Order: sequence, then structure tokens, then C-alpha cells
Amino acid sequence: MQTQNSIAFVLKISLLTLVFIMANSIQAQTTSPRKIGSTWPSWELLDFQPESLKYKQTYGLDQFRGRVTIVGLLASWCHFCRRQIEKMELLQKELSTDGFEVNFVVINIHSGMDSQDEFISRCSFPLFQDTKEVDAFSKHQGGKDDFYIYNERGELTDYFPFLGERNSDLNDDEGYKNIKQSLLKSPYKTNITADTVIKITIEGIEGRSYEIQYSEDLGQDNNWKTLKKITLERDKEEVIDTTAALTRKKRFYRTVEIP
Repeated sequence: MQTQNSIAFVLKISLLTLVFIMANSIQAQTTSPRKIGSTWPSWELLDFQPESLKYKQTYGLDQFRGRVTIVGLLASWCHFCRRQIEKMELLQKELSTDGFEVNFVVINIHSGMDSQDEFISRCSFPLFQDTKEVDAFSKHQGGKDDFYIYNERGELTDYFPFLGERNSDLNDDEGYKNIKQSLLKSPYKTNITADTVIKITIEGIEGRSYEIQYSEDLGQDNNWKTLKKITLERDKEEVIDTTAALTRKKRFYRTVEIP
């Protein structure tokens, strides 16, 4: 009887383990790089743009962390793509003139390796050459002429599939406006929360500096005071307000980014 119970127990544990593994596998399969909030795919490709600071180096999107980034999946043999990349160059310069710096990135389809010059002559931003082995197109789960927009933390804020519901043709005024507005809306908004044990949690951008301010009176003048200045070593950090308990007053907090 004891042996039967042991066997039944082992079978039950094995079944639960199998269900857990299957559940995690299904969840992994359903996580799409096209889902808003997802992290950009991990790949490394050769940058073939001579004007790029990392020309002839092999690297990935993590190098662009800290700034809004738009990634286009294009083909250098495609006349439509050539016009798109010219408009991307124009849009980058336009945004830069307005004080909004954006990383522009293009992945050239692996079949466009022999016509790279068609892109090189039309832009100055990084150009990556996809390969059959890496297949970055598949890692993005996208197709030719798709656009992906990421915030400074590498999180997807918008996705424009080719011939989707929203126009993304940069040669068309409406498409140009759609992409530009999406870029302007994509910067990460720093979040700060405080709990009852005077622990403050800041969610921002790794490497950026912030001034944490507090107020005990949110009246007309607000009366914000500086608590601490901090440079984040991670996207999310905790700070203890050791002075809050002394006043025994409720405090309100905010962050101000330090240029």
C-alpha cells in the first residue's frame, strides 16, 4: 500500500511539473516582439554604413539604449525602400533641429547584400546587414517595410506593419506625420512611488540623473524641496527618505531630470 502511494505521489509531481513546463512554453511562444511593451529582439549584425561611428562592427540594438529608436526593415533592391530611407534621413534631421534626438536604424534584408550602396548613398545613420543565419527580420516577427519604435529603455512603444490600418509611407504626408507623431510620443515617462515605510521607488532610464523633490504642501506654491540627486545604475532603484519620519507629515514626491 505504501509503495502504491509513493508511486501515485511521484506521478502527481511529474504531472504537475509537465503542466508547469508546458504553461511556460506556451507563454514564451505567445510573447510577440510586436506587442507594445516588449523588449527589442537580441541580435548582432554588421553595420555597413561608412558614416556610422561603428562602421564594420558587429553589434545589436543595446548600443542605442538611452534614446528613442526607430527600426525599419527594408531592402536595398526595393525602389520604395530607397525612397523611404531618404525620408528617414530627412525626418531625423528635422527632429534633431527641433531638439529631439532619435536613433534611426535600418536592417537590410539578407537578399539586399549586393546592393548596399543604394542605402549608403541615401542616409547617414547606421545600416545593418541581415543574414540567413541571424535572420533579424524573423526575430522582429516582421516583414519588409515594417517600422518599430522603442523608448529609451528598449521597450516597444509602437509598431507600423506595412499596409496596416495606419499609413506608414514616409513619402506620403499622412504617413510621415503618423511616424513623426509616434516618435514624439514615445519617450519614457519617469515614474516615482512611495510606500508607508518612506521607501521611494524610481523607474527611469539607466545612466540618467534625476533630482528627487518632495513637498508637504501641494497648495498654490507647491513648495518643492530637493531631497536627493541620483544617477540611476539601473532602470529601477529604491531610495529611503530618512528625514520623512522626523516631520510626521505626509510627503509628496516627484522627479526632475537633470540635463
